[in-house]
Amino acid sequence: MTIIDYIIVPAGWILGNIIFNNFEKHLPWYRRFIKLMLTMGVLYSVHYFFGRVSMYSVLALMGVGMVVLHAWWFPKNDINGLTAEPYFRYLRLIDKMKGN
Repeated sequence: MTIIDYIIVPAGWILGNIIFNNFEKHLPWYRRFIKLMLTMGVLYSVHYFFGRVSMYSVLALMGVGMVVLHAWWFPKNDINGLTAEPYFRYLRLIDKMKGN
């Protein structure tokens, strides 16, 4: 595993938090950090057991899922995919998605 493999995931997380911070502002910082650690653990485990191509494939699949969520699902439900506005509607939608 090269140093770039260790940098890609946290760098993407930082960039995603800068761009899409409004979507998780209701969560405390430590929950976001735990999510990063779990994601890194899973991705680096995939890299260790299945190789670099598999890790980047999983990462690409996650990216496609995020694009679908922000570019199609949120706008379909009248929520801005970049700003999470109106925020009350966004919170109601994620509660519904979680089964609450």
